[in-house]
Amino acid sequence: MRRTKRLFNHSSLLFLAGAFLFAGCGDDDTTDMEPEEQMPSGMLTVSSQTISQNTIRVSNVNFDSKGWVVVHASNEDGTPVVPGIISEPLLVEAGSQNDLELTLTEVDDLMDGDKLWVMLHTDDGIEGTYEFDGANGFDGPILSDGNIVMTDITVSAPGITASNQVVNENWVTIGEVKAAVDGWLVIHADNGSGAPGPVLGQTMVSAGMNSDVAIDLGDAVFAGGEMLFPMLHIESPADGMYGFPENGDDPEVFANDVVVIGIETLAPTGSISAVGQVVQGNMITASELTLNATGWVVVHASNATKDGPEVPGIISTPVQLPAGTNSDVAIELNSDFALSAGDVIYIMLHTENGVIGEYEFDGANGFDGPITTAPMTLEAPSGSFMASNQVVSQNTLMVESITVGQPSWVVVHRDNGAGSFVAPGIISNPVAIDAGTTENVAITFKDDEPLSDGETLWIMLHNESGTIGAYEFDGANGFDLPITFSSIDIEAPSVMVSDQIVMNNMVTIDEVKAGVDGWIVIHEDNGNGAPGPVLGQTFVNAGSTSDVMVDLGSATVAAGDKLFPMLHIESPADGEYGFPDNGDGPEVFNSDVVVVSFTAL
Repeated sequence: MRRTKRLFNHSSLLFLAGAFLFAGCGDDDTTDMEPEEQMPSGMLTVSSQTISQNTIRVSNVNFDSKGWVVVHASNEDGTPVVPGIISEPLLVEAGSQNDLELTLTEVDDLMDGDKLWVMLHTDDGIEGTYEFDGANGFDGPILSDGNIVMTDITVSAPGITASNQVVNENWVTIGEVKAAVDGWLVIHADNGSGAPGPVLGQTMVSAGMNSDVAIDLGDAVFAGGEMLFPMLHIESPADGMYGFPENGDDPEVFANDVVVIGIETLAPTGSISAVGQVVQGNMITASELTLNATGWVVVHASNATKDGPEVPGIISTPVQLPAGTNSDVAIELNSDFALSAGDVIYIMLHTENGVIGEYEFDGANGFDGPITTAPMTLEAPSGSFMASNQVVSQNTLMVESITVGQPSWVVVHRDNGAGSFVAPGIISNPVAIDAGTTENVAITFKDDEPLSDGETLWIMLHNESGTIGAYEFDGANGFDLPITFSSIDIEAPSVMVSDQIVMNNMVTIDEVKAGVDGWIVIHEDNGNGAPGPVLGQTFVNAGSTSDVMVDLGSATVAAGDKLFPMLHIESPADGEYGFPDNGDGPEVFNSDVVVVSFTAL
């Protein structure tokens, strides 16, 4: 840093000041001495500071008579340079004066951190004219107790500190703004020549240190590589409105320079990690999405030539993502867009600018443009099941085991009589199955779909690809498509019995065919040719059981009496017949109770 040449040291300055005090006294021996003139005095209060517009603020000056306040530069050894000054001399009236401003005029060599001297001088030559030149005896420094009334201060430059950055949601953030006075931080665009141009946005800053100052740049769009110029302006007039250039609020300056820096915008970047998968409930999941600014993730279909994404249209609900790494991001595909295994879709990251919170990319307006994309090939859903020919119970079909790689449905279709199934219609109530293995899955049938003994039914697994929780397969809409299927034959639960002689109060049931463990129960006639009170019962296992013996206990059965063997289920599974007070209700097929009759001989 260049310094003004040293003219006087501190001792010589004191000597010089003292010389001014006696400049009017002769050296003759006369004893007719005039009364001693009272020397001017003063006090000064000023502190180190960040300066605005090359102006030093002086807190207080107190003169006993009118005097000057000036600023001297420093020599290399830190003493003041005299007689030269680097400010406009400020004439101050006698008395205490607060909040004075000294405008620096010699600023070519002014640097951040410079030491300057604020000094009080008399006004004893031509009144109102600052005349101190170190030789003429006028306007010399004021002394107090033999010391010059002066204070050294360190002046700091207002400044801006910022890094190159991505414009995030139309905002930039300036790391630090050091302001001497309240003012404005203004972001200028490049004028095309690498210098500040039009204003993009501004925000108010307070005197002192301001950290992480955010400025909205409006609807300007940045691809990366553009220059921005943060510039500090003062707030003058103090109306809370940015008025430059028509209404004040000039740029802040230090020495001969406007307080402004240049930063470069960085391009939005991102990465996508996603693997091929089955579409579930119109949802896909991206395992990891990383962005360096707020953005959007969307899904595009393949274009007509199958060599890239179809743009600008999307087939998903846009998901806004914060800057950073986002894990397991669920993306909902449009419900009216059917996809099949093998289809290629494109996950794409887009910027977030324009109207924040609104996805606006249309390929023309410049907003929310693409950052990066990654293709995903949709996989076929997987599944298998085990089911056997069976006797149904309570109009319920049992599937022993179902294994699926994704949430799915299991349903039952009728046989079409030609070795295949009727579709898309189903005769069962759809059962939702979670991914993994599920055992002993019960499937019930719709009330208006009666079953027939010995008929063939088709069990089918379907994907869950449309609205979650709604079975939507209709053979045309592309949703909940079949995964795998197989047929089984069903039998009705039944009881076979012959008229017989009741011996030792025991009756014999020729055959019981049960879908589940249960009870064969003998009812007597209620007097109206229908089952009445229970005479006896015995436990039967699921499957076919022959020659089932039932003890009628102490009941009296006469020849010609009609008895009613009825099949009941074992529920709860406690080994005790509890109907009607504790479960064990009658078995049914369609809407009919499984019951027959025979006559005692």
